[in-house]
Amino acid sequence: MAKILVIDDDGIVRDALFVFLTRAGHEVFTAADGANGVQVFKAALPDLVVLDRDLPILSGSGVFDKIREVSKTVPILILSGYSDPEEVGAYLRSGAAAFLPKSEGLSPVLAEVDRLLGAPGKEAASAPQAAKPAAESAAGPENRAAESGRLILVADDDQETRNILRRFLSSLSYEMIEAKDGAEALVLARLRRPAIVLLDISMPKKDGMEVLKELVPQMPGTGFMMITGNADEELARECLEFGAFDYISKPINLEVLGGIIKARMLLQG
Repeated sequence: MAKILVIDDDGIVRDALFVFLTRAGHEVFTAADGANGVQVFKAALPDLVVLDRDLPILSGSGVFDKIREVSKTVPILILSGYSDPEEVGAYLRSGAAAFLPKSEGLSPVLAEVDRLLGAPGKEAASAPQAAKPAAESAAGPENRAAESGRLILVADDDQETRNILRRFLSSLSYEMIEAKDGAEALVLARLRRPAIVLLDISMPKKDGMEVLKELVPQMPGTGFMMITGNADEELARECLEFGAFDYISKPINLEVLGGIIKARMLLQG
């Protein structure tokens, strides 16, 4: 099993890679923008990185350079919506392990991941393992969830969604508090200071974007993740510019959500 970091602002690509790579037995971390990608890399020290060249906040080339400051050997697989031969050559000369167009689908990506993880030199890339105990030490008794940074606020006006997330998060030993609208989310977030806030974009009283803009400056230690319907995909990406670290679309893939939360908890220490 290898540790793989996927950095891509396209939720469909990111979630699909998470599912397929996890089912292949790998431990997968994800990030939806370049800045968070660098932070997750430093915290997780993965064996391989799948990196989108077009990212918000910090570009793919910027992420590539910052990763190389930390590790000269970890394989970095570049994904792109289009391929300019000169750019492909520049990445490969800089040490990228491969450059693949997204138009070819996921099969070539998965095949290249298998090839790279089986290639000589993987041991050097995967040597740092210090981050693993940090993830394990975060797991504590459920009645100490808030003190150990495992408190999660879910703000969604749909009761069924909140019920599903409560059962799921409880199964992972997180404590969940819930809000049925944006105004209630503001009160609970300020009162309880959760480690992570899951915000539905479309809520009564105050929508998720409004709540995000108010809370991000006030709560620098909290991670904010958006929940969105398909119609709100572009708005969800815009939320990344205002401080959200990721987003997930309904119906929520719980397997993917669990991986995203795990990566964020590792990052927040």
